[in-house]
Amino acid sequence: MAYHAYFIGYGYMFEDYPLIKDNIYTFNLEVVSGNPHKSVYDERIGLTISEIFHSFFTIQNNVAIYICDSADKRHLARKRKFDLWFWKYNDNCMIKEDGLAVIEDTEIYDTLLVHKKNEYLELILHAFRDLNARADDK
Repeated sequence: MAYHAYFIGYGYMFEDYPLIKDNIYTFNLEVVSGNPHKSVYDERIGLTISEIFHSFFTIQNNVAIYICDSADKRHLARKRKFDLWFWKYNDNCMIKEDGLAVIEDTEIYDTLLVHKKNEYLELILHAFRDLNARADDK
């Protein structure tokens, strides 16, 4: 299988937090060829994702959020895979905060990754928790 990995600005979700909104991105990993329903173990995928994140966090104020897509009901498997990669390849420079947003009775698992030396660390953690807590507010 071939994958496409990329970051997209996500600051619009953090408009209430102007000090941090410009450095928040979502991480996306998409299958571009092959069968996404066929489970394949390939150590290189985890290593590649790890290198992407380490490069991304050379800018300490960057913040990454990944959302485990639930459209095919495999969101918990995605979460477990990312958890495994984090614990296996983390060099202890990042903090991982898991979240759960409930929107119209749909559970959406998300995770925040932030550099331990980010000057806005506490504000970022607060904002992430706050947005998850009020995800279903109309």
